[in-house]
Amino acid sequence: MKHVSPFPRIGFIKTSISKGKVDGRMGNRLWILALVCLLALSAVLAGCSKAKNEAEAAMYEEDQDAGYRRTVLYYATDDGYIVPVMKRIPWEEGIGKAALGYLVDNASNRTAADQMGLTAVVPEGVTFSLRIGEEGAAVLDLAGLTKLGDAEAEQAMVTGIVNTLTEFDSIQTVRITLDGAKAALLPHGTDISGAFAALPLNVEEGEVAVSSDNAHAITLYFPNASASLNVPVTRYAEAQATLSSVMQALLDGPKDASLAAFPEGTKLLSAYIADGVACVDLSGEFKEASETEGLCAALQTSITLTANELEPVYGTDIYVEGEAYALHSIQVNAPVYVNEFK
Repeated sequence: MKHVSPFPRIGFIKTSISKGKVDGRMGNRLWILALVCLLALSAVLAGCSKAKNEAEAAMYEEDQDAGYRRTVLYYATDDGYIVPVMKRIPWEEGIGKAALGYLVDNASNRTAADQMGLTAVVPEGVTFSLRIGEEGAAVLDLAGLTKLGDAEAEQAMVTGIVNTLTEFDSIQTVRITLDGAKAALLPHGTDISGAFAALPLNVEEGEVAVSSDNAHAITLYFPNASASLNVPVTRYAEAQATLSSVMQALLDGPKDASLAAFPEGTKLLSAYIADGVACVDLSGEFKEASETEGLCAALQTSITLTANELEPVYGTDIYVEGEAYALHSIQVNAPVYVNEFK
């Protein structure tokens, strides 16, 4: 028997109210769905715009490099340090020899170098002849070389030439000849009798002899006085370097006080690498660096370059007394090159 409700009108009203609720809820859901779709579309469009901008930036960089090679050249600073500097130079046959042309102290090179506080290391008038043999053994002849001012200038020239050429994958060692003939010494006594691999830069004299079996070279990077250049300094130690030991060496500073940059009294509390980021905790004295414009960023770069000598890092986080440095806690990405021509 079919059941008939004794309250048909109430039943109808109840059904109508339920349907109204369903319609309302469905409408709300449709509204929310539409809003979600709109937000998703906005995100997609924003993502496309970002991707487009990144692609355009990459294309711009490629356009900037089209026909050019990023080449690391070695110059002397005004105070006598040898530093690597990346310069975009035109691609051409014999690119190694062409790179050496930028080390000659002629008028055009002098103008570009002066703007960076640099000095070309090869005297004006020198010409080059470069032969690359098996296993990357290069022979470079210098023609027309005049006597340089002193032994330091000779050593700067040899280091600049050798290290510029060994930046090329095809060159492992460099032997220097003069006017087509082998030579043992330059006029001020610099030995050029052998074949040179890449030479250490700005070696400090220390307690550990370079020739010692226990000598381990570490490269420290210090900003110059104007914080416009990063200066590599080679120091020898008895123990294998760790991040803590090289950070302490940075804080101890170079033997040349003109490169000392960390605020006096700054102490190292801890140093470690996590997920490719060098994390360095320093004492409160470090905050004094913020009083000099650009110094904090220069010191972060110094830490990053030095840490990168141990293992690849992608940036640096500085902490002061265990807390992220509030004013300068933005991560500094590891520079691709130590220095670059602007």
